[in-house]
Amino acid sequence: MSALFLRWLLLGCFSVLLSVVHAGEFEDSFRKEVGAFLDTLSEEQQESCMLKVDDKERWKMVYPGGKRPGVRIGDLNDTQRAAFEKAMRLVLSDYGWQMANKVALQDGKQGLSKYWLTCFGDPRKEDDFAFRVAEHHLTIVHLEVVEGETKEFGPILLGSDPPELWKECEMDLIELWKTLDNPKALIKDRKGVASAAMPEGDGIAYAELNDEAKKKLKTVWERRLNIFTPSIKERIEKLHQAKGGWEQCRVAYYNEEPEKRCIDGGRWDFKCGMPGFLWDLETSRTHIHMSLWTK
Repeated sequence: MSALFLRWLLLGCFSVLLSVVHAGEFEDSFRKEVGAFLDTLSEEQQESCMLKVDDKERWKMVYPGGKRPGVRIGDLNDTQRAAFEKAMRLVLSDYGWQMANKVALQDGKQGLSKYWLTCFGDPRKEDDFAFRVAEHHLTIVHLEVVEGETKEFGPILLGSDPPELWKECEMDLIELWKTLDNPKALIKDRKGVASAAMPEGDGIAYAELNDEAKKKLKTVWERRLNIFTPSIKERIEKLHQAKGGWEQCRVAYYNEEPEKRCIDGGRWDFKCGMPGFLWDLETSRTHIHMSLWTK
């Protein structure tokens, strides 16, 4: 049996935690590139960066900013940083890498330089290992692959505080609202908190959407997945289909009508989900949270 566990964060900070047991082309490539990064470190840096695979630090979720175990990205030389970025680009697309840096810069001009790298276990051996990039908040994304088949994904959390990023996603959802023409799509005076499961019966079924609304909904979905590389996107799409695909989805807006962006005073939330699958956007708490998960 092979298993892959993938975790990362894009909310006021950027964190990746990836555990790998030999499981395919992506896993092999990631193992190789993380190992190559470790090879660039000095003996002292490796001692700081590398912990045992079952070290208790691996499962800690530390929300405030501050020092973490490992080596700080800002202390890497050019060769070391290039090797680190090469590994990360196996997970994030060009767009995703760009957004990760923008989110990190919202938390200070140092950007990713203030983040810490930790490796649990040694990817240069044929053993389980985990790799994490973390500082500020920590949200876990969990991708599990068993016998080559993805079983779980998420939650991934993406955000913006102040709510300046993800404009296209907000505008697409505002435009989607205009096409619905169905009062059941709005759950007034109740917030749709990011990552919280969509209550059964909320909103309207995908089958009730007109063709224009269906097209717009899929546009927003594609934009959400564009932070990932094709191999990760393919895994998520397969999970979506396995849970029932679009025909099992429901769509709802919460709190108030989505007439303007969060930065302009909009305080609305959105969810699209089915049993065991959710993706959403929350603006009702004055900044942006988005999540994506399947269980």
